[in-house]
Amino acid sequence: MSGNMADIELCYMPAIDQMRLFRARKLSPVEVLAAQLRRIKILNAGLVAVTEIHADEAMAMAQESERRYMRGEGVRALEGVTVAVKDEVDIAGWRVTAGSLGNRNAEPAAKDCCFGGYLRAAGAVLHVQTNVPEYYCNVVTWNHLWGTTRNPWNPAISPGGSSGGSAAALAAGFATLATGSDMGGSIRVPAAMCGLYGFKPPYGRVATSLMQMESEGPMARNFADMVLMQNACSGPVDSMPSTIRPKLEYPQDYEGLAGLKIAFDPMEKWGLPMDGETGRALLDTVARLEKLGATVEEVDLGLRADDFETYVEAVFSTYMGPYCFEAARKYPEETTPYLKALAEKCRGRTCPKAMDRADTWVQDHSLAIKERVFRRGFSAILMPTIATPQVPADLGNTPENDFITINGGQYPGGDWRYCFTWPWNMMGWYPVVSVPVGRSGIGVPLGAQIIADTYDDLAAFRVAAALSAGDPGFFRGGFFPG
Repeated sequence: MSGNMADIELCYMPAIDQMRLFRARKLSPVEVLAAQLRRIKILNAGLVAVTEIHADEAMAMAQESERRYMRGEGVRALEGVTVAVKDEVDIAGWRVTAGSLGNRNAEPAAKDCCFGGYLRAAGAVLHVQTNVPEYYCNVVTWNHLWGTTRNPWNPAISPGGSSGGSAAALAAGFATLATGSDMGGSIRVPAAMCGLYGFKPPYGRVATSLMQMESEGPMARNFADMVLMQNACSGPVDSMPSTIRPKLEYPQDYEGLAGLKIAFDPMEKWGLPMDGETGRALLDTVARLEKLGATVEEVDLGLRADDFETYVEAVFSTYMGPYCFEAARKYPEETTPYLKALAEKCRGRTCPKAMDRADTWVQDHSLAIKERVFRRGFSAILMPTIATPQVPADLGNTPENDFITINGGQYPGGDWRYCFTWPWNMMGWYPVVSVPVGRSGIGVPLGAQIIADTYDDLAAFRVAAALSAGDPGFFRGGFFPG
């Protein structure tokens, strides 16, 4: 159907454009899938974004979608659009390894989980699984089972984690959309590092689990596709009582920013410095917001890097502690050094008292943010996502390589203090959109976070939509990785 359309055009074509052409019968989901499978075959060995390929199953899905388009009826929300699936989401018949050697012979899932069910019901073509750090416990993506995932914009650099495989797959043109999950920044950090849009929904918007620090959400190469996927993978699910009713519909179009007040925290009091290029990109974003009619005022949110210990103790006092650290205990010779170090760090510190401390932290900080920002008439917050893009792909694979560089100084790489994301998992009811805002001198994209008040998703989307109109232009006009 597509005639002489080149593979790179098919691989990077936005979902909304694909679906328009599918409806017009000028393009087939089969053609897009085939082009992306060819690209994976050529490039994945060097990037290790994809762990397992389900080509036959996906081709059957794509052919079914093609038939639906040809009949002109029954078109679903993501009909025929390929979605890369993080090695975390249960899809019937697929094994979840969590990036651990101990799971290399894991039993296939008996049924779709809630998130997988959303995607199947929406008509998505599920073709690949994507790499993760072992048990999702890092902000870089490498493990002993699958290897090191590299950033398509600069292979020496990490695509972030824990949804690093999904982010790299999108940036490399291996899929049109991708799933991510976010318990400490695992959607937003990879989105920032790879030039993507990503959304950490507020707790309960998407069926995930019963832990308010965790959420699952969409990752996309443009704002419109992120909206498309969020609408398809959110809403109440009977088997997950924490999901919110009624379902929120996210528009594609939003009013401008004239008269809107936005708080900007440059995180100067965070406790770690921020890379100069990241800081300049944030200031450029402030200028863009003001040019769009918004009033931007600097506000100290009161968030500090030293509170990271409270987050770690809290998150691993939940089911995540036994789930993750059992591998370090049972298979110490096969376990990554970062997982063993984290298990040792948490020894004796994960307990109900840790959860009490976290609850107090959340109450105090959420109230302070309400008083400093939202009760003063601000509609959203702008802040950085990660302090520096200079994060090695294999960070922590040796003791000598367990540091990051910020403005020429070296800082420990294993405790994630250089990420400004985890406070919004502690306060999981706030919606956060990651938007691309620039490109560093090493070729790696730079991102920022847009945060709105609790469950005010559309306020965050309104700001992100306005910024998307003048974003750095990744994945179009010849501006592609490599």
